[in-house]
Amino acid sequence: MHLSRRVRIVSLVCWCALVVIVSAVPVQSGAPVSAGLFGLGLDKVVHFGAYAVTAFLAGVALRARDVRGLALAVVVAVVLGSGVELMQAALPTRTFSLGDAAANTIGAVCGAAAYRLVSRRLDDS
Repeated sequence: MHLSRRVRIVSLVCWCALVVIVSAVPVQSGAPVSAGLFGLGLDKVVHFGAYAVTAFLAGVALRARDVRGLALAVVVAVVLGSGVELMQAALPTRTFSLGDAAANTIGAVCGAAAYRLVSRRLDDS
């Protein structure tokens, strides 16, 4: 699958914008936290998934083929996640969370790894 450079970059930028917008939406304080996978709060599962997708798309945009490219994809996702957490600290209905930052980082690493696995399979076919 060959996507133009523009499509790869625009896809990543649009996804990042969506993540920032959704992260700024006010939430109800005191709302119950639903249980997610492995007993983690559903919010941690969402954070994991959002930043896994971010790192995956960064890998696509960068056409990451080596450790350096994959690391850069992770850095892109972690920087976005850190920025969002800092933004949320300044919002009255949101909070900064180290747990969310950890879920973002773990998701970013897994997303880059998933990108590497998928890109290898596509290269082999």
